[in-house]
Amino acid sequence: MKWFEQVQFIAAVPMPIEWAREYGTTVNGMWADPDRWGKAEVEQAHAEGRRVLVSVPLIALTHGAYEQEENRYLMSEVCRDVFGNEAEVKWYYWDSKPVYAMCLYSRVFRDYLLAKIQKAIETGADVVNVDEIQTSIGLMSREEKDPGFCPKCLEKFCAHLDRDSSARSAAGVGNVGNLRENDYSALLQRLREDDAFYHLYVSFHERAAFQTVEEFLAEIRSATAAAGSEMAVIANLTGLGTFLETQGSLWGAAWGELIDFVIMENLYLLNPGTFQEGRAHWLLPRGKFTAWYRLAASFRSRAPAWICPQINVPRELAGKRSVNYYLLMFLEAYANNGRWGYYWWPGVDNETRRAATAPEAVKDYTQFILAHREYYEGLTTDNDVAILYANSAVLENRKGHFKYIALAQALAEGGFQYDVLYVGDDVFTPSDIDTRQLARYRAVLLPEAAGLTEKQLEALRAYSEGGGRVIAYSEIGLDASPSVTAITDDLLLDFWHHYQDRDRSRILSPLEDMEGARIQTSDPRVSVVRYQTDGRVVCHVINYDYHESDDTIAAKRDVEVRLPWNGDAPTSGRCLSLDGERELAVSRNGSWLSFTVPSIDPYVLVVLG
Repeated sequence: MKWFEQVQFIAAVPMPIEWAREYGTTVNGMWADPDRWGKAEVEQAHAEGRRVLVSVPLIALTHGAYEQEENRYLMSEVCRDVFGNEAEVKWYYWDSKPVYAMCLYSRVFRDYLLAKIQKAIETGADVVNVDEIQTSIGLMSREEKDPGFCPKCLEKFCAHLDRDSSARSAAGVGNVGNLRENDYSALLQRLREDDAFYHLYVSFHERAAFQTVEEFLAEIRSATAAAGSEMAVIANLTGLGTFLETQGSLWGAAWGELIDFVIMENLYLLNPGTFQEGRAHWLLPRGKFTAWYRLAASFRSRAPAWICPQINVPRELAGKRSVNYYLLMFLEAYANNGRWGYYWWPGVDNETRRAATAPEAVKDYTQFILAHREYYEGLTTDNDVAILYANSAVLENRKGHFKYIALAQALAEGGFQYDVLYVGDDVFTPSDIDTRQLARYRAVLLPEAAGLTEKQLEALRAYSEGGGRVIAYSEIGLDASPSVTAITDDLLLDFWHHYQDRDRSRILSPLEDMEGARIQTSDPRVSVVRYQTDGRVVCHVINYDYHESDDTIAAKRDVEVRLPWNGDAPTSGRCLSLDGERELAVSRNGSWLSFTVPSIDPYVLVVLG
């Protein structure tokens, strides 16, 4: 098992080392500067059981870098806006000086990054974060100071038109040389004025940027292999698709296929286009991150995702006590085979950050998880239901990602145990579906099915003809049959926006005859996540009855849990919590197994078998 598949405890911002030891932190910083780590410091961290993550900026050039004399040459590699001005990264609200947007098309800039990564390899770092992987192209717009229009960007597009006559025809360009004249002034003017031409330009650069990053990651892996290193390569996939609709295809999920595992900032919000305006982060019960843990685990590495709150969230919650909210996020992560990055709030002092975002109870639960780590590593599922997240369909309908989150939320709240299957789009990643993987499930649910590729439709057709059920919450290009259901209204988006019980019931109604795919609890605020390991069934039981007004979690007593069960049934189980271990009486009633958990405050681990 690779180290990042094992249990890790992560501080988002590097903690003072004495605090890291106190919390049991094993990765001290998700955005740590490689320059703060020397070989001796890495060796000391390894000796104390910690891993070292370093981060290099694929977009941002901060004053801490460009004001150093040896780095001043990088200012010539800054990207430009559509008016020819130096482009900036606008979200660095805590930085008093401009943060410039770098262009990854620049060989000079890539060599600068590779030199930093080479140093990290030589010091023995365990993982490098390439941040933000979307590159400056992912920030492109025609607004002032937004990137995407420096000479390197403009020439790359012109070279594309030179090579491809069909692209020239689509763009209505006769002579590419005319676009290059006077420092590309004619090209810039057309980009400012011609919407259709601008969208062609964006579409080309999204594909070109993705390919550039693929090539850059290959260079990193070549360097690690040459050094005999096993350094992992990761990226901050902010929201993992949440900003796809407003910021373009490069904010989609496809990046997860290129890296060793996913880290991300995340916030649970209704409209990502207005998250700066008013309240955007919805606290529990809606503010769960289960959907993202499942999606991240569906990428090729199957590795756990590391999530922490988005940079705006702690600031939005400033002045309010919310440490128990963050504690639930920590517990939810490990219950869903994920990891939670505590201690995250840029631009504040250490004590403020700790008091607001690093619950004291994390220390106790860290020790609990370590004492029972066999129930948090190497787990498998045996679920009857899967959600198919087809990037092809999500690119066709950018609201498809929110439909996915709504479906995942409804299933989780209904007690249904489900997996997620990610497949690509033939634009960024291959769209092939593993038919053997489909065959594991009795039902495959598609939050969005418009835009599926022919290969994907053929795989689903064969699956349905073989007895599997396909349930699509949109139009789908399959013939109607008893095994294919298409729900073509805005049911999922209604649930996403309005969060009504009746919409949840309608979402789950096609699964009414699949009671054996769900776990029932006597209290709807209690959620159970089921796994298997070594012949035992592991149930993570979480109490989501969180009260925002006073940051408390209402303890639950005597909650009955009913699991579908086949085969021989155990007569007892073990209930593990911070209060210790106790035996649970287990009863069998037909195809159901029942037990009662005496207390959930706010989490217990139940092991059967």
